[in-house]
Amino acid sequence: MEQSKIEQSPFNEQELQHFKKLLLEKRQEAREQADKIKSSISDSNESDDADYSSLTHHQGDVGTEMEDQEMNYQLLERTKKFIGEIDDALERIENGTYGICQSTGKPISKERLEAVPHTRHSIEAKKQGLDKK
Repeated sequence: MEQSKIEQSPFNEQELQHFKKLLLEKRQEAREQADKIKSSISDSNESDDADYSSLTHHQGDVGTEMEDQEMNYQLLERTKKFIGEIDDALERIENGTYGICQSTGKPISKERLEAVPHTRHSIEAKKQGLDKK
């Protein structure tokens, strides 16, 4: 028996408030992580300025520092993207479309949303590769 597509969230107001709280907590954690990464990048840049005035630099140390810096920038970008996904999920709660798979138009299971509250796709869509479109 195939479920038909839905246009309104399958969750009641209490459930939506639960997911909203979960998303807000995750966004706060992500923002704190982003702040720590930015601080680490800033600290690294300041120490690099001081270090590069010194004549004694080993190429391996410079390479490792650059690699660490690149990893921090990538982690910061990933964290910013995650915050954007959370914001999008919060918007779906507000506009009444939270919990609807954007690939199939069918409800996303509550269990999946508990595990990944910012998801746009049901597990079925993910298994079928529909979440890549």
